[in-house]
Amino acid sequence: MTPQTLSIYQVDAFTDVLFSGNPAAVVPLSDWLADDLMQKIAMENNLSETAFFVPCVEDDADFHIRWFTPTVEVPLCGHATLASAFVIFNQLGFDGDQIRLQSQSGVLTARRDGDGIVLNFPKQPIKAEPVSRDVLDALGGATPIETFGVVSRDTDIVVVFDEASIVRSMQPDMSALGKLADRGVIVTAPGDKTGLDMVSRYFLPALGIDEDPVTGYMHCVVAPFWAEKLGQNDVVGYQASARGGVVACKIDGDRVHLKGEAVLYLKGEIVVPR
Repeated sequence: MTPQTLSIYQVDAFTDVLFSGNPAAVVPLSDWLADDLMQKIAMENNLSETAFFVPCVEDDADFHIRWFTPTVEVPLCGHATLASAFVIFNQLGFDGDQIRLQSQSGVLTARRDGDGIVLNFPKQPIKAEPVSRDVLDALGGATPIETFGVVSRDTDIVVVFDEASIVRSMQPDMSALGKLADRGVIVTAPGDKTGLDMVSRYFLPALGIDEDPVTGYMHCVVAPFWAEKLGQNDVVGYQASARGGVVACKIDGDRVHLKGEAVLYLKGEIVVPR
């Protein structure tokens, strides 16, 4: 079978400094590949997410976008959307300042804003939910002040602590956590530095990602939570992974606007089966 050659980009998202933020692979397509092939490409890339998009024939969007971790397709991803918008704006010559992206989570937008790009994402509803002692022990044993779950991803757990230092210094037992939590565990606390309203991290060992470096989706969970706690619509989050990244967030009804910058690391081609 004759192989096909596809363009691929790797972009560090939610940062203006190379080798920080969250790296995502971006593969522009003219038509969808088979699902299993896209999954294999994502597995081969071995990044937290690989984004694929095709031109959209519907009037309500410019592109249709999908995201894959090394093991599964996910319904929403912030950093790979930011990376995709960066590629569309800066590498593919898109004519306009706003991109409309059809997805499993509805129509998303990405617009230029100075040196950054602002994503318009759906707010993620939450519900009070207990967390087992086993999960807390796998996180290191600290006692939270609050726990809840994410309604749209009912296996995501959110654990709130009163000190950012607990979140920053946390060293989870990833093997245990991957067996106890089917999807992801978000930990968050109030900000500890001027200009930061919250500090968070996101662990997903069950999906083949021990820790996601900087996560747009996660901020659609924690930003509305802390905005309500603080009585303000604009909040700034820091994701305290080894790479780290800042996400400026604005709550607008049932939407969250996420602003970040991006840096191109790699531009090349992949050769895959037809």
